[in-house]
Amino acid sequence: MPEINFTIDQQTGEMQMKVEGVQGPQCADVAKIVTELIGAPEHEENTSDFYARSNVKPLVQNKKKV
Repeated sequence: MPEINFTIDQQTGEMQMKVEGVQGPQCADVAKIVTELIGAPEHEENTSDFYARSNVKPLVQNKKKV
């Protein structure tokens, strides 16, 4: 299940956001929505989930000759 976790440093007020449970480019889409709501981050880093590929199996069909 997708989650967005926020951590706020009480000393500096700096906030960190981590998107979990979303793989591939969809993670960037989620981060973009949050950025539109709370503002642009000072630093952005992709996790290994961003580089993961979904399990898509190609479908190969034989074409019948007419």
